[in-house]
Amino acid sequence: MIKEITSKDNNKLKHAASLKESKYRKEYNEFLSEGFKSLEMAMLAGNVKEIFTVKPIEGIPNDITQYLVKEDLLKKISSSKNPEGVVFVCNIVNRKPKKLNKVVYLDHINDPGNMGTIIRTALAFDYDAIIVSEGSCDIYNEKVVSASKGAIFSLPILHGELNEYREGRKVIVSALNEKAVDIKDVQKPDSFILVVGNEANGVSEAIIASADIVTKIEIKNIDSLNVAIATGILMDHLR
Repeated sequence: MIKEITSKDNNKLKHAASLKESKYRKEYNEFLSEGFKSLEMAMLAGNVKEIFTVKPIEGIPNDITQYLVKEDLLKKISSSKNPEGVVFVCNIVNRKPKKLNKVVYLDHINDPGNMGTIIRTALAFDYDAIIVSEGSCDIYNEKVVSASKGAIFSLPILHGELNEYREGRKVIVSALNEKAVDIKDVQKPDSFILVVGNEANGVSEAIIASADIVTKIEIKNIDSLNVAIATGILMDHLR
């Protein structure tokens, strides 16, 4: 179904704009995404509720409404400086993983770009799920969604404390301390949770103390790596 919106005061447009705020995402159980590749992945996952576009898009089922809008109206709901021409409303779907043998646990990750990049990399390396701790940034923040490049529609995202998931799995923590061994010397367990920590403070001391393996990446000429890059290196070794 295709309809046209010409006013900035349209209720559908206002509703979409409200999803830029976390409290409304939680209230409506919806979030925004944009771009044609992300739309394709969201359609495959069955997440799309409605679409705002500057021109009709072929292949969209008739039960998903396409709202035709001018570029100036689209920019009111877009988070991009130069939007591709499509923004869409998604349902928040809690996917249950088929298995939990390879998992990444995000301990108070605050930067949405880092979070989205980790999600994207986890999907690329065929991890089973991401677990997000309380105190991490909102997983459906528009910058997280954008940085995930559509991966957020395919990878199961879980929430909670580490202890809820660690039974039967080795906990591998990334940390720079005297107990840490080079990732090159770590043998991949059959089932594990890789824990990566806050950009400024790292993994919490309590989790480090309870870890089965503490590991690090040997580097030269610089003190540390960006958490998303470090996580990608660790995931690659352990996949």
